[in-house]
Amino acid sequence: MNKLLLFLFLIVVVALVLVYSENRKLSIITKEQKHKLEVSEEYIEYITDEINKIQTTEETDISNSDRLRNVLNNYLQKQKTDKERKIINVDNNREKLSQKEKKRRFIPDLIPIDGDYAISQKYSEEHPALDFAAANGTEVVAAAAGVVQSVYEDKYFGIVMIVDHLNEYSTLYAHLSAVVCKTRIFVEKGETIALVGNTGNSSAPHLHFEIIKNDEYLDPEKFLVNE
Repeated sequence: MNKLLLFLFLIVVVALVLVYSENRKLSIITKEQKHKLEVSEEYIEYITDEINKIQTTEETDISNSDRLRNVLNNYLQKQKTDKERKIINVDNNREKLSQKEKKRRFIPDLIPIDGDYAISQKYSEEHPALDFAAANGTEVVAAAAGVVQSVYEDKYFGIVMIVDHLNEYSTLYAHLSAVVCKTRIFVEKGETIALVGNTGNSSAPHLHFEIIKNDEYLDPEKFLVNE
């Protein structure tokens, strides 16, 4: 029985050396990769169970060497299957992360001012927007990716731009001094689309900013995040 265990031990050692050598050819072994080469408790328990089966079986038509070879082959196959399963899980998580990032790209949660500002008026039922007081000519950026839906001049709001974010959201930017994007142009999140101004019914340069979701006005101050 000692010879049987020694033979099994030698086979496992040779297999691990071969696995290590192959991985060494492919890339420099990192700490994480070394960890992957270690025999886990699960596999040790698995081989131990198989040895016990060999010791207690009454079959005589299979030699000890064949049984040991089967144990090792099953062990290596299980290790390969687990490795493939881990790779699939990593790919799935990467795909989920990619989808999440793509979705967030079109959510208008970016502060629309690229520069110094102060909140001059907050959201209320009478004023469903957030006003950013900033120097005339300060860059206004898209709060999310989308298409410039319209650019127009209003008696009260002055020069206005509306961006459709291709989902349930749209944003409105008002009192602009100038716009740098034409209608039907796709803009990225954080891209400069206009300049702060004092047009329309305005007492000082500022950006009047609205977030609309399904025709409902949201409080931008609770919605926006710094990036």
